[in-house]
Amino acid sequence: MRSLAELLTHPRADDAPVAFGRDGVHTWVDFTERVEGLSRQLAGRGAAWLVDCTDSFAFAVALFAIARAGAVGWLPPNRQPGTLRDLAAACDGTLRDDPSPEQVQPNRLVLDPLAFRAPASAAALDPRATVLRLFTSGTAGQAKEIPKAWCHLDEVAELERRFGGALAGDARVFSTAPHQHLYGLLFRVLWPLAAGRPFQADPLLHAEELLPRLAEPGASVLAATPAHLRRLTQRGELADLRGRLQAVFSSGGPLPAETAHAIESALGLAPVEVFGSTETGGVATRRQTRSGDPSPAWETLGPVDVRVDPASGCLRVASPFVSVGTEQPDGTLELDMGDRAELHADGRFQLLGRADRLVKIGEKRLALPDMESQLQIHPIVSEAALVDVDRGGDARVAAVLVLSAEGRKLLARDGRRAVAAALAEHLAPNWDRVLLPRVWRIVDSLPRDERGKLPRSALLAVAGERPRGPRILAEQRGEASLRRELEVPDDLAQLEGHFPEHPVVPGVAQLGWVLDAARVLLGRPLRPRAVEVLKFKAALRPGQRAVLEVRADAELAEASRVRFTLATSDGEVASGRIDVDPS
Repeated sequence: MRSLAELLTHPRADDAPVAFGRDGVHTWVDFTERVEGLSRQLAGRGAAWLVDCTDSFAFAVALFAIARAGAVGWLPPNRQPGTLRDLAAACDGTLRDDPSPEQVQPNRLVLDPLAFRAPASAAALDPRATVLRLFTSGTAGQAKEIPKAWCHLDEVAELERRFGGALAGDARVFSTAPHQHLYGLLFRVLWPLAAGRPFQADPLLHAEELLPRLAEPGASVLAATPAHLRRLTQRGELADLRGRLQAVFSSGGPLPAETAHAIESALGLAPVEVFGSTETGGVATRRQTRSGDPSPAWETLGPVDVRVDPASGCLRVASPFVSVGTEQPDGTLELDMGDRAELHADGRFQLLGRADRLVKIGEKRLALPDMESQLQIHPIVSEAALVDVDRGGDARVAAVLVLSAEGRKLLARDGRRAVAAALAEHLAPNWDRVLLPRVWRIVDSLPRDERGKLPRSALLAVAGERPRGPRILAEQRGEASLRRELEVPDDLAQLEGHFPEHPVVPGVAQLGWVLDAARVLLGRPLRPRAVEVLKFKAALRPGQRAVLEVRADAELAEASRVRFTLATSDGEVASGRIDVDPS
């Protein structure tokens, strides 16, 4: 396998498949002629081009044409209009495969990468010239430009050396990772292109789209993010791919052991996790197997050297794939990743979490990754993410959780309070009480971005949104009645100040729940005229479950009075009746 800089000089059959998709199969001659045609259009027209392509074949054409023209491609971190507008303003033009009018920047040149062809000519590229600028977020949140030359991207040769022997030469490569980020760029486009394996051109993000394509005849490979892999394991069709799906790769975030084991059970092979960053490229890989170490160490890729800085405890990486950092005597660059690690005598290492996620809670310091790791070993947790939030001027820890199958059973049987109590008890031996999470959010999936990362802003949006009503666990309707099973959230917004030491749900909040149920029962806008014989007989506390029943006094269309009761297993909490306008 030749280097990427020499790819266009490598002889290949004209009809050799390069990419496939809804538009059919793109061949080698198709690829090389389009690269030649576009590079002639770009020559002399600018040094920087924004590459905004949804189709990975168009993206590959754009990337190599830019290099042939001696320019640099800028890959946007996302496709938000503001991001594209700002980057386009800094570039000489945009390469876009879907130049819809609302996306085109005024007075800016926009070219379709697939609109030009010319007879191909063999030409080697400069392996050390910057060809790309990628963007990532720093620890303080500022966007950072990361330059890449072809030599930094020749990581693909190491991937082929390590994993290529287990893959068929014509295995089709599928990926849910976006090509404008390094993981997708390498695994979705450059590695398949260099190794001669056809890659999926159009985006297939949903299991309903992806699984039928993977099930088509022939061998296949999948590179995905942990969130996508977790969704695939929830589908029974994954087991149908056994023997056909030859490898599964995961990167962009920690892969839960539950997901890794489910893939191994379905396919007979454990997924390969890849650890790295935009700055360093790939650093190490590992496999989590059902019969192996529950926390296997990471094994570095061939040309990668790692060490742990004694002062910070952070991993320092030197390799030909690192594109920013401190130059070493051999010409490679070394970079502090900001990930705490423990180095083993055999060169493998354990990750201990990010050093930049130390927070101060109640005058005590807490490393959020340490507590996350402890949560994730509990059998009721599949994934956990922590974030510090403000609660009444004090910093507190919020936990956002994805439950395992066992956890979902506990939730259904005993409620969220039982889940929070079990996990708080699990953490209590290792952390001071003030450090334990005060906010617990249970979600179907963590709010990862398209790179598989967990932005702090997304976690805050989930953790900081306090519910203003009860959780409705079940609902049954009768001819003139409605019955709801409710659970009071521990962090119900109306509990604020009511009362700090012994919180209870205010009566006015309970009445609001009644009015909402009455509105649903009557099926029309509710116009209350009076609330009569209203009684609050007992306190309703956070975490309690209750049954709310509302009953109309006549046919729903004509009802002018609704009676209600709210009760827990200990007895009646509130009751009364509401006079409403029947019209």
